[in-house]
Amino acid sequence: MAERTVEKLQSYDFRAKLPKILRYTAIAAAGIIVLVVAASFYTARSKPAFKFKPEHAHLSTDVIAEVNGYERTESDGSTPKYYIKADTARTFSDNHQELENAYVKVFAADGQAFDEIRSDKAVYVPEANKNFTAYLAGNVKIGTRDALNIETDGVTYTRASETAETDEKISFERDNIRGTAVGATVKMADKKLELRQDVEIETFESADKMAAGVKYAKLNAANAVYDQNTNSIELSGGFKAKIEADGRKSDVTAGSAVAWLSGNDTDPSGRDLTKLELFDTVHIVSNDGKMTTIDAGNAIYEKLLDRFELKDGARIVTQQDSTKTEIQSQNAVYDRKALKATLNGAAQVAQGSDYVKGDSMVVDLFPSEEIKHAVVSGNTYLKQTAPDRLVQASANELTVDYGAPSKLRNARAVGNSRAEIVPTTISDYSKATLTTPRNISIDFKGAGLLAAMTTDGRTTIQLDAPGNAPDAATKRVTADTVKTYFHDSGQDLSKAEAVGNAVLEIEPVKKAPEIYNTTVNAPRFDCEFFPTGNNARECVGATGAKTVRRPTVAAAGRGDQVLTSERVIATFDAVTKDLAELQAVGNGKYSEGDRRGIAERFTFGQNDKVLRLRGGEPTVWDGRSRAKAPEIDWNTATQVSNLRGGVSTTFYNGGAMGTASPFSKGNKPVFIASSEAVFDRNTDTAVYTGSARAWQDDNYVRADKLTILQAQGKLIAEGSVQSGLYDAKVNRGGRVSTVPVFASANSMTYNRDGRTLSYRGNTDIRQGTDRITADAADVFLTENNEVSRTVADRSVVITQPGRRATGDHVEYAADTEIAILQGNPATVNDSENGSTSGSQITVYFRENRFIGSGRGRQSPNARVKSVYKTKPQE
Repeated sequence: MAERTVEKLQSYDFRAKLPKILRYTAIAAAGIIVLVVAASFYTARSKPAFKFKPEHAHLSTDVIAEVNGYERTESDGSTPKYYIKADTARTFSDNHQELENAYVKVFAADGQAFDEIRSDKAVYVPEANKNFTAYLAGNVKIGTRDALNIETDGVTYTRASETAETDEKISFERDNIRGTAVGATVKMADKKLELRQDVEIETFESADKMAAGVKYAKLNAANAVYDQNTNSIELSGGFKAKIEADGRKSDVTAGSAVAWLSGNDTDPSGRDLTKLELFDTVHIVSNDGKMTTIDAGNAIYEKLLDRFELKDGARIVTQQDSTKTEIQSQNAVYDRKALKATLNGAAQVAQGSDYVKGDSMVVDLFPSEEIKHAVVSGNTYLKQTAPDRLVQASANELTVDYGAPSKLRNARAVGNSRAEIVPTTISDYSKATLTTPRNISIDFKGAGLLAAMTTDGRTTIQLDAPGNAPDAATKRVTADTVKTYFHDSGQDLSKAEAVGNAVLEIEPVKKAPEIYNTTVNAPRFDCEFFPTGNNARECVGATGAKTVRRPTVAAAGRGDQVLTSERVIATFDAVTKDLAELQAVGNGKYSEGDRRGIAERFTFGQNDKVLRLRGGEPTVWDGRSRAKAPEIDWNTATQVSNLRGGVSTTFYNGGAMGTASPFSKGNKPVFIASSEAVFDRNTDTAVYTGSARAWQDDNYVRADKLTILQAQGKLIAEGSVQSGLYDAKVNRGGRVSTVPVFASANSMTYNRDGRTLSYRGNTDIRQGTDRITADAADVFLTENNEVSRTVADRSVVITQPGRRATGDHVEYAADTEIAILQGNPATVNDSENGSTSGSQITVYFRENRFIGSGRGRQSPNARVKSVYKTKPQE
């Protein structure tokens, strides 16, 4: 029973340990399998393999001889052809040999130079003309007569063509060049090495550096051809390179490339990389503390000069800190060592906020590879961008200078030059444009801020209306030379100097007959600008200025306004940017159609359209009249003029007043003077106030106010009216004589159509010793402005020497000198003939008699009362 229990326990213990045993067994089996696989791999790897040509696929297997310490030399006369040596040589019935630890030396035609091949095993197949094919395997080493050393696992060597071929991975070395590839053809006679796959080539500055592992360049490609004759390597199938030189590391990619090496057969001391020809999508990235990226369709890199020839779309980008410089063109020569770039075809350079382009460009660089100097030709363009504006320039040729990296100092545009300052965000910023057929020089300061612009040759500077607002205006200044200066911000114009035959033009955005374009000519202009916005504040033209204002829309009654003076000052509105005021100072002269004006100073206000004449002897005139006053305000919009400070007016003749005066001589001037006057040309009216007086020869009208209504043919005198007609005629006793007529009243109106002088209020008319007073009187004139009859009303009093008549109404006929007096009653008191009263009395002045009657206008049946004085009997 105890034994069974022990057996059971052992059985259980075995079952418990069985998984662990199986696990250990599996691990041991796996280890054995790994060892077998590794041994098989090592055996297969270490066993030399031969790859025979088809014609050698069925060589004999019959050994006819075996020699240890085998050597063989083939010669052509005394000239050796090749030499073979092996530890063991087996010769087969078809004369091919199998060699152990083989060594083959193949001589050149001169029998002096030779190529060497070593391998663990070899198959030698003799051919006609002392040629052979050798299949070599295991640690194959080839040393050519040109110092090219190759190592691989298997090679097929053909003596007739002096080529060695392999599909194995090879490594090679010549002087300070080494590399690897998979598959190769060594053309010893042609001095070429053809590499078929996974090519990697390293070049070094010297053999010492190669030994020390200091890299100069590493070249990679799918395949390559190393031509020792030309010291070149053709690489294709996706070229890549890493180049280290002068503290700079560069990565290069291209579709294919040709690497050119230094050295030759007489001086094989170095095979430095001197040049790279790059084809198909070239991309180069260099880093020496700054990052430089070069792109092109094709390129040539000359290492010693550090020079790039870039074709078919060149692009060079240098990034240092936050500064980026980008150079582009169709073709370019980038001489990095000389710090120069020559660009041809759509050339352009961008650096920070600066951008330059043209058909071609020559660029000098700072050591940081930022632009130092550029000469641009053909369709040139420069742009500098700031937060609120950009500066643009274009010309046939452009020169750009930087005082320090990224600090633009000067740009000079030559030939058909144009410079613009363009607002980008501010609505009330004026775009400024300078144009000239010759040159513009743009100066910068500090960190590339605008300082000044100077032109050479006839130049126009234009300030566009901000935002093209309807109440704004475009300004232009043209001169032989223009120089502009900028505020300290470098963004806004501060002043401009235009010298030589200067022209200022102001063109409002809105067009209408009452809105004028303004053109000012002067030898020079000096313009000041507001602190911001490129908006002109004031322009001053000196030494003989001429201003012409022309309606923006042609209309009847409006013509050119011409103003000349010694100096002109144009002041602009800070809000609208349009002309606010125009001053012409010094010997000013004005004309518009037949209207003229002179004064020491003219001031034109844009808001009220008033032209103010001050200083000297302000005078205005036209074809009809002339007016003078210390102050003349001429509203050019309404054609109303205000004259103050003592007005003097001359109408060249009576007709010039539209016959709106009572003066009889139509061919003689009429003069009017007053303290102030208002002329309205549109309505042909003139109002004189303050001691107003009009006269012709001795004839005159005085009043507090004189109003001339030429179109209506009226002259109205108001307030303390006095008039005098010196050419009035009187017929007494058949004798005609000239006796002046004087009148006074509160007001007087001359009416051309009725040919009447109407006096109102305290009317007093005197001719010689005759006098009529009344509340109102109408004097009727002949065509020659001579008195024909007079009608007086209300409180009429007629006095003559020795006679006095009163009534309510009187009518006096000058031709008959008969007065019909009416009243309630009308009376006549005559110191000689007595008196009479009645509703109507007829007075015969020539006959010195009067007749009363009961009939009148108000009392036709009234009675007449007469008192007669008799003379004493002698």
